[in-house]
Amino acid sequence: MGNVVETVAAELLSEETKMRRLQRNGQFGSRKGQSAIDAVAIMVYRAHAAWTNVHIAGVFLIDIKAAFPNVAKGRLVNLMKVRQMHRDLIQWTQNFLSERTENMVIEGNAMERHPVEAGVPQGSPMTPLLFVIYTSGLINWVE
Repeated sequence: MGNVVETVAAELLSEETKMRRLQRNGQFGSRKGQSAIDAVAIMVYRAHAAWTNVHIAGVFLIDIKAAFPNVAKGRLVNLMKVRQMHRDLIQWTQNFLSERTENMVIEGNAMERHPVEAGVPQGSPMTPLLFVIYTSGLINWVE
């Protein structure tokens, strides 16, 4: 049931990020039907078009997914409030990121569980969208 709820919440959050224009045209992560292969194809097309017209072409690639574990929940929620996102989505996000724990298993031995203070859960359909919200200011600054 949790996966179904996450999928529905991801769809709602995706619509909200599109409406608030938080997903940039040149950003391919977290978008349905757009992959790294699409990004490369567009980059090659644009570079070829520039070269054909005797212009200089450059590209700036940022792979920021390694920062997923460093997402601060309070900052993410505050960014959602500042962007005036729907309050139910803000509340759902707070709940989704609260009271999370994790433990390590080494050679079949489970270690003690510890609270997770930062980061977004890997493998959730929500993760890329929450990260888009979290990094949207950075993407604007880079552009």
